[in-house]
Amino acid sequence: MLVTGCGGRTEKRSPAPPRPELFGPGPRYRPPAFGRAVERARSVRGLRCTRSRPARFLAHVEIFVDGRVVLMPAGIGIAPPHVRRGAFVVSGRCDYPLRTREPTGLVEVAPSPRLTLGDLFAVWGQPLSSRRVLSFRGPVMAFVGRGRVAGDPRRIELRPHLVVTVEVGRYVPPHFPYVFPPGLPTVRP
Repeated sequence: MLVTGCGGRTEKRSPAPPRPELFGPGPRYRPPAFGRAVERARSVRGLRCTRSRPARFLAHVEIFVDGRVVLMPAGIGIAPPHVRRGAFVVSGRCDYPLRTREPTGLVEVAPSPRLTLGDLFAVWGQPLSSRRVLSFRGPVMAFVGRGRVAGDPRRIELRPHLVVTVEVGRYVPPHFPYVFPPGLPTVRP
């Protein structure tokens, strides 16, 4: 019950739906941007690290574990050494066709044949399956937009302005979807 003062009235309100915490605690919620293959600029699942190529389109990926946000770091798919501008990775030795330049979950997808969420996690050097995401184990739920995707989350094909949510543990109710900033690429020929 909410009570207001100064001549206000008493009214009943529903409790606010549970919201995810900003970020989970500890290093498990802040994984590194790359594994050994990317550190050494080696091929990952047939994806090669080459000179920077422009993004063909952008997708957004967010990860929740027990209702808490996992940080997707800047520099996924960009071989070190990194040139940084604040939190942004401007460039590196070479780039993979899937990469992040900022720690927001915004994924640049370069011209390439069909690329999937599984490809992104492979380039990142992190596990993803229907029972595991990163170092967290349990049933994994994946959503595209607000719709749940059945089956293996690795098979989700990345498309222009796709918003993917991956969850393990406590369910996170649908929230405001990611809004792509204006002027970012959707599809280039």
